[in-house]
Amino acid sequence: MTPTVVFVHGAMHTPWIFDPLRERLTARGIASRAVQLPSSNPDSAATQGLTEDVEVVRAAVAAADGPVVLAAHSYGGVPATWAAAEADQVTELVYIAAFALEPGTSMIEWMGGDFPPTWLHSPDGLAVKAGDAEESIFSGVDPVVAAEAVKRLNWQGMRAFTEKLAAAPSDLPATYVVATEDPALPPAVQEQWAAQAAHSLRVPSGHSPHLSHPDEVATVLAEAVARAATEG
Repeated sequence: MTPTVVFVHGAMHTPWIFDPLRERLTARGIASRAVQLPSSNPDSAATQGLTEDVEVVRAAVAAADGPVVLAAHSYGGVPATWAAAEADQVTELVYIAAFALEPGTSMIEWMGGDFPPTWLHSPDGLAVKAGDAEESIFSGVDPVVAAEAVKRLNWQGMRAFTEKLAAAPSDLPATYVVATEDPALPPAVQEQWAAQAAHSLRVPSGHSPHLSHPDEVATVLAEAVARAATEG
């Protein structure tokens, strides 16, 4: 059975961010779905945390009819890693300039205990948002698409950053897409994570290769789907 690709977006995002990529997968005959993480919400008071995000990813995997290639961007790598540790349906994890943290680590610990100075804090203290998203998250993206993406950004719940990753798969194949011109997640760090993956690709992209280089990323995902179909 051909696997379904399940997409997990990054902090502050919505599933819309994967539309260009999903269109390319559809053209290749590959089914996909994209979750909405509850840590990302336009209402700061309604934002939730990492544990709720994991539940949503786990449910999306379980709802797929057959095997799943789990593809995550940025922060989405954290709940995707945790969910994949508990889901036999997942055949491969694809990190798209995503965080591949070690269990027992939180995002805020990885960030050195504080948020970037350009980030905004909600008045209620429950959430944050990147204040320089066009330069940090969407660098190298078509300006019209980048402007639309910035408009669609939500608040991101604090617990997404403070809760620790509880589990990671021990023997699940992974692919890492390194964004070599990423101003948000250092390419040198991405290279370290890519060195531990079974497959990797380098794209001359900023932090959002799924928007700036969707064809290349779609090919990576199609290869992951093909591997799973062959092994299945």
